[in-house]
Amino acid sequence: MAYILLLITISTILSYLILKCIYTIIFKSQKHISKFLVVLGSIGLIMFYYTPYSFYLEPSYWQFRNMCKINELPNTEEKYNKILGYFDTSLDTLDWEELNKEAQIAHSSPIAIDYRRKVINYSSSTPKNKGRLSYNYVFLYPHSKEKFFQQNLPLIGILTTWQTRRYFLDGNEGSGFYWSEEVLTCVDVNAEMQYLRNNNEQ
Repeated sequence: MAYILLLITISTILSYLILKCIYTIIFKSQKHISKFLVVLGSIGLIMFYYTPYSFYLEPSYWQFRNMCKINELPNTEEKYNKILGYFDTSLDTLDWEELNKEAQIAHSSPIAIDYRRKVINYSSSTPKNKGRLSYNYVFLYPHSKEKFFQQNLPLIGILTTWQTRRYFLDGNEGSGFYWSEEVLTCVDVNAEMQYLRNNNEQ
């Protein structure tokens, strides 16, 4: 309930300020702003807020999107060092022995999925959190017997999530209804990019 009231209050204030600017700056009018237009504008802003286009106005979304796009680069040392740079390390400074120990543990419980190839065996870093961003790097490999070493580089990717701050009603009559936040992952960015590519090719 508090979330709805906050959303309505903010959208109404923004709607009023936008209309005031239009009235005074563009039309140079001193008339009172129509309450009907304020309400209509508020509804429009709420609808816009819940569309993916509103994400483009938020700097943290672009940071998230750019991190995900690194996965699309060719598999080179430059790409891998770019990913590892987010964790203040590089291919030269990684502890390969420790990484292989983690890999053995990961093989007993494969839970990560590479968004392009659905490879599920991995060894990863400790996730980092920066505000609405959460991310970690993963080493993806095809065999349980394969080991990590710098001369035979595995595929390295970055898994990133972004908290949208968009809440929606979730649950059911049995468990009860509650507000749940939409969270985007690199899978969503990849799907959007593929959709845009397909449209451009047509």
